[in-house]
Amino acid sequence: MVLEPGARAAKSKLDDTNSKIAAMVKLLTKYGPQINRIAREIQIHKETARYWYKEKLLKKGYTMTAVPDYEKLGLGRVLVLAEFSGKFIPYADAILMAMSELCYLSSFAKALTEDSYSIQANVPREFTNDWIQFMQALKQRGVFDSIQVVPFEWIRVVPMRSELYDFEHDSWQYDWTSKPKVGPDSASFTPSAKGRFDLVDLSLIKQLQIDPETTLFEISPKLEVNYKTLSWHSRVHVVGNGLVREYLVNWAGTRYDPKVEKALHRRHRYMWVELLARGVSENERMELMAKVNRLPFVWLEAGGQNYFAQIAFPSETMTEALGFIKEAVSPIKQKAMWRFMDQANALRFSIAPSLYNQEEKKWSFDQAELLSRFDKLVLEIKGTTS
Repeated sequence: MVLEPGARAAKSKLDDTNSKIAAMVKLLTKYGPQINRIAREIQIHKETARYWYKEKLLKKGYTMTAVPDYEKLGLGRVLVLAEFSGKFIPYADAILMAMSELCYLSSFAKALTEDSYSIQANVPREFTNDWIQFMQALKQRGVFDSIQVVPFEWIRVVPMRSELYDFEHDSWQYDWTSKPKVGPDSASFTPSAKGRFDLVDLSLIKQLQIDPETTLFEISPKLEVNYKTLSWHSRVHVVGNGLVREYLVNWAGTRYDPKVEKALHRRHRYMWVELLARGVSENERMELMAKVNRLPFVWLEAGGQNYFAQIAFPSETMTEALGFIKEAVSPIKQKAMWRFMDQANALRFSIAPSLYNQEEKKWSFDQAELLSRFDKLVLEIKGTTS
């Protein structure tokens, strides 16, 4: 179809706008919602950038959150595939939400085709074995019918591939027949060394995870920390030492809204798949990572001797998605598994500064105290069900 000159000009302007919004999203990932700075870098008026940010992103459900460098905070990712026992199934979400405050749980999601959960936790490395023993103790107490524990050496949230997204029509422009090039960091990932931080840093990071648009002036009274002190921690530790790795532009639209205290989902826009490969060699992991990172739909991945990826496929691409998964895992299919996850039964949580002991300058984990708390909960639930 040949476009008239006026139509060509309109399309060109639309394409230019979309490319600049895509560039803005990449800078949002880098800096967070520093709109004036972003406007200068992409050479547009700050009011235009602010309009695009509010109208093309926020009003359409795209939110932002800070992404901590978990390794710098001394935290390692552990995945647990768990099935709750019969009496505890109705209380599964409540138990998991309690665990987010008490024992480092970072997210959970329920599988679509089975009564099992994918539970993720950011656990202090010195307590990894204790944490695993704690989960096994809950199984012995009858909370879980079964658990499978899979540890990882690193975790990364994958930035949005905004250059492949049409922000005007809210759709991905991805050619499944192409073999797009991926950056060198996409096939390998080096975890950070543990850095310096304290309770103020952790509390600030939590606020930036909840709402990165909140100013230090607004955060200061919430944390009961002097503004100048908070500003120093932000500048020197959180930003200067890279305790916040980047910012996530939540393109999939699944989030917990603390203002209304519930999960909000674009339930029918995306089909979430979790891909897990256990006991893989470095070559097998890197080959699988290279394949997965060709996709613009990757949300999160973790690696080490095991590999894990969360992928949010657009619902209309499920035929292509299934073909991709089959081809990707074919060399290691005996080591790999994948499942569809229900995002209407899923939540993600911010870090819990309350678990950090400022006096001893280390994370805390008292397995005996936690089991005592859960023993009381188990008795309450058993009493209710009886």
